[in-house]
Amino acid sequence: MTTPRISVIIPVYNADRFIAEAIESVLVQQPAPVDIICVDDGSTDGSAAVVQSFGAAVRYVRQENRGPAAARNAAFPYVTGDFVAFLDADDVYPPEKFARQLAYFDADPTLDIVFGKAEYVFMDGSQPERYHFPDGNQTVWNILLGAGLIRSAVFGRIGLFDETLWMGEDLDWYNRAKEQGLRIRTVDERLLYYRQHKTNMTRDLDTVKHTMFKTLKQSLDRRRAQSEEVRQLPTFVQLSQPTPTPQNPV
Repeated sequence: MTTPRISVIIPVYNADRFIAEAIESVLVQQPAPVDIICVDDGSTDGSAAVVQSFGAAVRYVRQENRGPAAARNAAFPYVTGDFVAFLDADDVYPPEKFARQLAYFDADPTLDIVFGKAEYVFMDGSQPERYHFPDGNQTVWNILLGAGLIRSAVFGRIGLFDETLWMGEDLDWYNRAKEQGLRIRTVDERLLYYRQHKTNMTRDLDTVKHTMFKTLKQSLDRRRAQSEEVRQLPTFVQLSQPTPTPQNPV
């Protein structure tokens, strides 16, 4: 069997204290990614030097500051993999991420996306009291692109990210994917370390809530335009059912 090719997209904005660890967490993956594409969204710190220190292992692209959605979109001309993965510059992958997700695709070739859980890691200036973890282990399903692995062909069907959204573009894209009936599987495995610190964009709760309601309304409007009866989108739990856990994923 041919080993699938994976392209990893990392948007970077003033993340020189984090980006090396993010890239290193990609480089240790097996199977190895075919592309690592870092799009520098107008950083004014030392991010460029850190990324370029990895040499040919990482493609460096720079643009004026236009937000995370535009940075991710700018990477797609360089994507050559069968699958696309995303990683924010301040987060890291667990070493087994790709092997585990590809095992689910092998078990069910009809899948378009496999999402795992994210473990919240609280660093300097973070606010753990803001969060509720039902299982008590700081690991939850959430709309975090870094916890997913997506077939590249999906983006031709769903489109890229809405560049008018500087926050919540991941929720908007995920809603569009569910509206279009993509085959999505959520798995009860930790596949991202989501690091919380004093410079996270999501610290502004009012903006987070406003953006969430905006993207949900957009989704409702699209569904209302298609039918008088609004179709309910599947939940994380509902999407966790179809495929049994694969054995010996590595």
